[in-house]
Amino acid sequence: MTLAAYITSNFGQVKTQLGWSDSLQITAITDKALEWYGVSTEAEATNTKKLNALADVAVWRQALNDVSLDYDFNADNAGYKRSQQADMIRKNLDTAESAALVYLPNYSMLVSYSDDHPDWTNA
Repeated sequence: MTLAAYITSNFGQVKTQLGWSDSLQITAITDKALEWYGVSTEAEATNTKKLNALADVAVWRQALNDVSLDYDFNADNAGYKRSQQADMIRKNLDTAESAALVYLPNYSMLVSYSDDHPDWTNA
């Protein structure tokens, strides 16, 4: 399955609701996922789990960009809370980033083996 097909299959409703086209947004999402993966083509991306996790993050970042200028308003005795959409996208982005954390290029973890930290001494 190509990455574009993965995105369309798993995020079809998001794609439709936000009016994404294959030639613009899906290509941009695919390119970003490949960039984070560290390759130029899908053929070079041999770890499907990693590629899909990075694509999930790219999808939700694109979605958040697309709705970030929407605002809440009242009209005709009704309230329209467009910010609710951004809030849900942010939650999905957080979940996707947590799942993809180990694959993101700026991820690092520092481990200290020093025994002289004051919180680690026996009193």
